Amino acid sequence: MLTLKIVQETVAKISTAPSETLSSSQKLSVGTGELRMQSYIKQGNHYLVTLEEPLDSLGKFVFFFADHVQVEEIRGVWLTSIDSDILFSKDNIQTGLTKLKESGFNTLYPVVWNNGFVFFRSTVADNTVNSDAAKLSSANLQKKLAGRDILAEIIEINQALGKPFRIIPWLEYGLMVPPNSSLANNKPEWLMKTNTGKKIVNGNAWLNPTHPEVQGFFKVLVRELVQDYEIDGIQLDDHFGIPKNIGFDDFTIGLFKSENLGVADPTENPSSEKFKAWRKNKVTALLRLIFNTVKGIKKDCIVSVSPNPLAFSIDNFLADWQAWEQEGIAEEIVIQIYRSSLASFKDEISKTEVELARKHIPTVMGILTGLKPDDKRVNLNLIKQQTQATRDRDFAGFSYFFYGTLFDLGADGDTPETRQTEFAKLLSSDRFV
Repeated sequence: MLTLKIVQETVAKISTAPSETLSSSQKLSVGTGELRMQSYIKQGNHYLVTLEEPLDSLGKFVFFFADHVQVEEIRGVWLTSIDSDILFSKDNIQTGLTKLKESGFNTLYPVVWNNGFVFFRSTVADNTVNSDAAKLSSANLQKKLAGRDILAEIIEINQALGKPFRIIPWLEYGLMVPPNSSLANNKPEWLMKTNTGKKIVNGNAWLNPTHPEVQGFFKVLVRELVQDYEIDGIQLDDHFGIPKNIGFDDFTIGLFKSENLGVADPTENPSSEKFKAWRKNKVTALLRLIFNTVKGIKKDCIVSVSPNPLAFSIDNFLADWQAWEQEGIAEEIVIQIYRSSLASFKDEISKTEVELARKHIPTVMGILTGLKPDDKRVNLNLIKQQTQATRDRDFAGFSYFFYGTLFDLGADGDTPETRQTEFAKLLSSDRFV
């Protein structure tokens, strides 16, 4: 959970209207102190805060004058099932979350969807994906996860630790599925194709955001997450989009033609800007469907996205997160700024679209701690520098990718114990923005 610090006596209220225009039931005088909250959005000179518990008769959704409060920085980390063993047993989760609490983290993005499988109880996935342990293709990895409710275990352990973390399940693979997955084999009509008829791009098959059955699958999948679990939000990954050279299957082309009479057939002009914009809008429409599904069930469940920088995101995945943020269907953004130098990192976080986003929603920097194998670890000093650059600019916070390289053997040869100590020092400051 995050902390809201009230730094001077103020008025909490149900809208941004001047306090004197509101009735006594629509406002409440509040003294200095702290409240626990799930999320916030900047609206003009106010914060709309979602509190963990209702504030008297005002409820959980309360406005505060921005100059009178401060919000705790987001200190997050992604928990993966790939190149990391934290999810392989409940004991591993217990140990990992304890380390993260001791180190000062307050937000977890645990994977619940990748490789064509889900890691929570899902009827729609069981019926569609065939995720039975006996049929799993990635046997060695998946058998450690199959038959367990990974998300429920994380929530249970978080509660036992005193709920130090916001839990925001991460749909890592978005619209991407392995070409040999059960879903790809069982639902070939859900997949898109390139202009040359290929179904595999960047090593994966891609679900069609324009197909009503794909839309229905994600709608029910998200509904199950929000209805059945005590979570603070959901997060959609950078793969929540489609490569620009895909979408030439019969279904997509037929739908495009029916909605764009008189426009040239995109199969004759694969680089058509009209077709590109149409597909980009269809990705946005799917996010809008997911957002409305979430809010229709649980208003205080946030929709977070973790895309690449904007130009790359649009050009490579037709994912226009600036449009999502401006429309209000993305309520938190964690931008993957995985850069090998401090200078390039600073350049990315200084871009206009990033500055615009931070004025509206919590804008978090995704910082790389390393990949596997071991020679792809990031120097701890660079991690510290990028974290400090994020703080210097008063962004909402940061999230590290990923747990498997957080406390593991580092690029400098430091031990897991020394790395945990260093992260605890880095995150120990009482940081509010």
